[in-house]
Amino acid sequence: MHDVIIVGAGAAGLGTAYYLRDTGLDVLVLEVGPDIGGRSRTVQLAGTSANSGAMFVYKGTKSEELVNQLGIQTVPFLPETYGIHVNGKTVVAHTNEDLVAGLSLTESEKTELVKFIETSLTEYQDYVNDRTTAGGLDKLTSETVAERIRDLQPAVRDIIATAIRGGAVGDPANLSAKYALRYFASYLAREKNNRLFALEGMQAIPRAILERLPEHTVRCNTRVTDVAWLEQEGVYEVAVQGESGTGNLTAKHVVLAVPGPVVPDIIGDLPEWKKSALTKVASPGSTTLNIVADIEGLPEFKDWAFIVTVGMPFDAIINPVPGGTEETSQANILQLTCYGNSSGYLPGFADDEPRVAQWMEDVYRVAPQLRGRVLGVHAQTWQHCFALLSPGRAAALPELQRSVGTLHFAGDYTSETAGTHGAYTEAERVAALIKASLKPTD
Repeated sequence: MHDVIIVGAGAAGLGTAYYLRDTGLDVLVLEVGPDIGGRSRTVQLAGTSANSGAMFVYKGTKSEELVNQLGIQTVPFLPETYGIHVNGKTVVAHTNEDLVAGLSLTESEKTELVKFIETSLTEYQDYVNDRTTAGGLDKLTSETVAERIRDLQPAVRDIIATAIRGGAVGDPANLSAKYALRYFASYLAREKNNRLFALEGMQAIPRAILERLPEHTVRCNTRVTDVAWLEQEGVYEVAVQGESGTGNLTAKHVVLAVPGPVVPDIIGDLPEWKKSALTKVASPGSTTLNIVADIEGLPEFKDWAFIVTVGMPFDAIINPVPGGTEETSQANILQLTCYGNSSGYLPGFADDEPRVAQWMEDVYRVAPQLRGRVLGVHAQTWQHCFALLSPGRAAALPELQRSVGTLHFAGDYTSETAGTHGAYTEAERVAALIKASLKPTD
């Protein structure tokens, strides 16, 4: 018998255990994979810590609070440029005027793109400076990006759609305009006050959390096959398959800290209102390619920050430390991550050498100067990446967060935002619910 069983050792699962660490509760975290951290996986590549999933710690979020608590070293993301590769030409510029002027587009397409960029930046500045009215905020939440770009010329629409997929994972048809502002317009704005890069990678956060949990709190390589409520005993029975075979565990509280689409696979006996809310969750797959290259003699690549790559299997290339950092002695080493959000989940991609080689050829189409300079490559594919903040999910959020008795739900899909910062916020919320249940009632 355990007090709390948490299914999933990603950000939400480990975060929940962390926020329960001083309660004296018997907490067990079950993870199907061989390692902790979920989509915040970090790999060592040519002497660097490269993020194969989540990339940044966002300022003012639970993630930033945790890196400060846990003593994790970060550097600010300080972009000075924005880039677009379209029609066989890559343009990287310090101003949006120079960027658009250099693109292989018609004059009418350039005019339309400039107008869209200006409108997006004005809206972004109003949003981050709290000048957006309540009505305007409601409109941003309920309107999809697809509605905004529907009447643009095809070439302009392709650029904007690719940029949004690169920065926000999802298709514009499923994204609210509010969500797109943070993950699209902030790059266009060369925003320097909202992202941090953890020098040891995003997985440093869950690893530091694990060090602060009691020994044996986490059990990896353990699949949960069913969760059932035992009415007479007043507990949940959790069926597991692990390295030592199958068995059943029991707990007073169960936390499902897995991607939203996985929840029905673990427990089918849910109220109709919860099942209906879960249908509003879109958590598409994504594929990433991490690259480390020697750029000695190519100083212009240090200024790369976010490059939109139209027509490629990946939608964007991000340099997480534009300008380099004093914290590393590798002054001529460039780390890039290609985000293939439109490619989605590609089973077997990591071991598919011809396909990875083709992606690299596409990278060389964007940056031919890097050929012969690549020191390391890591391929990764995710079945479920970010939970998209669509208008449908925003409307269903109360039901997504709502517990079923002592069965709780925590993940980026139950958050008001998404990603690891949303998952850690939800971990604290669910931990607070469990703590509240321990207090004596009047």
